[in-house]
Amino acid sequence: VSSGMAFTLALVVTVAYILYKEEDMWLKSSAVKAVAIVLVFMLVPFLFGFVYDIMDFLNFFFQFADFRLYDKFAIIPFITTIVVVFEKIFLLVLALKALKGQTVTVPVIDDMVAKHLQ
Repeated sequence: VSSGMAFTLALVVTVAYILYKEEDMWLKSSAVKAVAIVLVFMLVPFLFGFVYDIMDFLNFFFQFADFRLYDKFAIIPFITTIVVVFEKIFLLVLALKALKGQTVTVPVIDDMVAKHLQ
């Protein structure tokens, strides 16, 4: 099991417990917010994966023109790595704030959590 899968599984189990057993609304909204943030950050590498698929598709047609698209400088894996590092730092900041009973405002996610959790 990869570390990412272990983290996701631990997060899901923890959030399920919080939503089922805990009464504190702030704790519930913080848990759902954490899941939403992880899901948003999971989408970024997924969407960048499509770039390679589109390049392969275009290369099929460009092969007749002796032209090829490729990621010469490996920019896409670099951006994906930066996003993953930013995700871990952001989640760490959220966790440290939560230990103090504070929260970090993420406008779009906060609005969705407030709308659907009540």
